[in-house]
Amino acid sequence: MSFQRFSTALNAKLLRLGFFTSVSVLASSICLAQNKQAPRYPQRIITVAPHLSEVVESAGGSNRLISVSAYSNFPDSVKQLPITSDARSIDLEKMKQLRPDLIIYWRGGTPETQIESIKKTFSSIRVMSVEPKKLTDIANDIETIGKLLGTETVAKKNAETLRSQINDLKKRYQNKSSRKVRVFYQVWAQPLMTLNQDHLIADIIDICGGEQLFAKEKLLVPMVSREAVVKANPEIIFTAVDTKQMKTDWSMWSSIPQLAATQKKAFFDIDGDMISRPSSRIMQGAQKICSEIDKIR
Repeated sequence: MSFQRFSTALNAKLLRLGFFTSVSVLASSICLAQNKQAPRYPQRIITVAPHLSEVVESAGGSNRLISVSAYSNFPDSVKQLPITSDARSIDLEKMKQLRPDLIIYWRGGTPETQIESIKKTFSSIRVMSVEPKKLTDIANDIETIGKLLGTETVAKKNAETLRSQINDLKKRYQNKSSRKVRVFYQVWAQPLMTLNQDHLIADIIDICGGEQLFAKEKLLVPMVSREAVVKANPEIIFTAVDTKQMKTDWSMWSSIPQLAATQKKAFFDIDGDMISRPSSRIMQGAQKICSEIDKIR
């Protein structure tokens, strides 16, 4: 496979799974570029990442969505909406025809060139970015969007429910044992890629009582060698898959008898929609990670 084809395939997979693909680590923030006109609640929303339709739904604004990105699939109503962006491009002309009054994008999951194009093209409307790095950031995003939409009551209720779920996980798993389980999170098999400590999944692994291998790598999604993973000797390995029906070929690891994860038969697929997208549904994936780590412990 040529580098160009590999890059396109990887970007598409990471977008489907909701991964933050930028190699730069930017400060977590919510930035609003707002119209100077009198404030009003947006009624026509475009989202530029698969999970953002889910966050808008939690904030009480799903009925105001008019366009979403490729691979957006929740709530069900968004499946019928026009698509104006994907992993590689944004259809600005189609966006303009839809006359949005709010565009929400994922900083880091959207190339900087596309962000600048959006801001330039839609300089007279609200353009908002989110970049959650902790589970609690998702709750904050829900509330912020709810305030912007005038749906604070719904947003606050859903945000508090999410915070309660996070706290329950922490109480049950985070300090259960002084021994942390060595965890390798496999993003991509060839080349072998993982995540560093700045990714949202790192927060989940920590809450679950895991020690994330390669957490101190500089890049958010670094490449590592098979030999390095074997040396680190993970006790459990996770990866995200595009659908529940997909099964990962774990032979690269299961063929190594001395590997702790092989001895424990600890290789687990997680539905990408439930672990890689920073929305309320990520708690289902977080619970799965915590449960499997706890069994190993």
